[in-house]
Amino acid sequence: MLIVIFTLIWGIALFIFLFYSLISLLFRMISYPRDFYHFAGNQQPAKIDCNLQYYVIVPCFNEAGVIQRTIKGLLKFKQFEIVVVDDASSDGSISKIKQINNSRVHLLRRYVPNAHTGKGDVLNFALDYICQITIRQGVPFEKVIIGVVDADAQLADNALQRLNAYFSLPKTNITQMRVKMYPHFKNGLQILQDIEFFSINHMAQIMRMYTKTVGLSGNGQFFRLKPIIDKIGVHPWGNALLDDYELTIKMMLKKLRVDYMTDTYVYQEALTSPKRFIRQRSRWVQGDLNCLKYLPQVIKSRILSRTQKLGIYYFLLQPWLNFLADIAIIILTAITLTHWHDLYSYLPIMTFSLVIGGLVTFSLFWGIIFGIFYCRDLAHYHEPPLKKRQLFFLPIGISYMYVILFFSIIMAYWRWSFHQNSWIKTEHGKNAA
Repeated sequence: MLIVIFTLIWGIALFIFLFYSLISLLFRMISYPRDFYHFAGNQQPAKIDCNLQYYVIVPCFNEAGVIQRTIKGLLKFKQFEIVVVDDASSDGSISKIKQINNSRVHLLRRYVPNAHTGKGDVLNFALDYICQITIRQGVPFEKVIIGVVDADAQLADNALQRLNAYFSLPKTNITQMRVKMYPHFKNGLQILQDIEFFSINHMAQIMRMYTKTVGLSGNGQFFRLKPIIDKIGVHPWGNALLDDYELTIKMMLKKLRVDYMTDTYVYQEALTSPKRFIRQRSRWVQGDLNCLKYLPQVIKSRILSRTQKLGIYYFLLQPWLNFLADIAIIILTAITLTHWHDLYSYLPIMTFSLVIGGLVTFSLFWGIIFGIFYCRDLAHYHEPPLKKRQLFFLPIGISYMYVILFFSIIMAYWRWSFHQNSWIKTEHGKNAA
């Protein structure tokens, strides 16, 4: 009986995951790049708006190893004003920032006990400052573009060109850039994170563009200030550990559409340490659980379409599906190992081998498919290709990378159950690059 129940749980979770993956894959194959001009920044406006004022917010907490590189990279874009918010760093980040002598760099500082209260508070703090500046200068809010770039990030060279093309169209409001990890990887874990963001999440975002369910990332989001202030308020970011998707839900509930940029992207550091990787993902899972408080509003909303509601339901359901599926796999594996002799006597060795081989082949199939698209994406955007040895292990890594995330799910549920909502910082720098 236990085998039937947990097999059913695993089967349902697998079906939902495969259905979502298949739909994402079909949208990627059929719609893009054929429908190139459907995506943000790929349009050609009659005239570029030269009055756009960009403010890029860079949250900073103990980022001495990477913050200078990030600021210098942003200063290459002449229209950018960079607002760095130091959240009471203790590692010399302030001195690194002050070494950059440029009038377009604005350093804001938060001090304990008001610091270390989450990324949302940091971003709202910066937005207060930006609103004060623009009011003093008499710049209309509809001409002010707010960006969020992480302290370990760098924009692609064509980023400003795409942003200007997008925001020069008067009806555009919010866009999310494609995300990529810095190349020249040190280990396989970094490659897998790049595949996840640059290709797999990219496929999902393409599908969400058509279903009007594009999700913001914590890195590379840009929006026009006026509609956000008018519809959400002067402090749009909340206190969920997944501040980007919380803001996405708020925007969708106010009928603000998020667009997606496919042909420019933001680089960020991939983690080399499995421990840090698990901690980072546990924060994301817990942030997903934090967003459950919006579920009643989503259910009752008359603004959201059925497709949009299904997209939000799927996102909020993911931690629960992953948790149940992982538990089911562990229990089924335990039953198989403890009843090995019974299974061996019940199934002929040939049948048993075929079943195991079929399951392995099936799991590797998705790794091969996603790996092919990833390699094509690297070639298309002239990114460094993988080595032959890395290509050989690619399908295995893609197919089984989420096994280690079981520990992040357990950590997230533990913290969530005991209301431990403190920010789990992702460490950057030489050891994490």
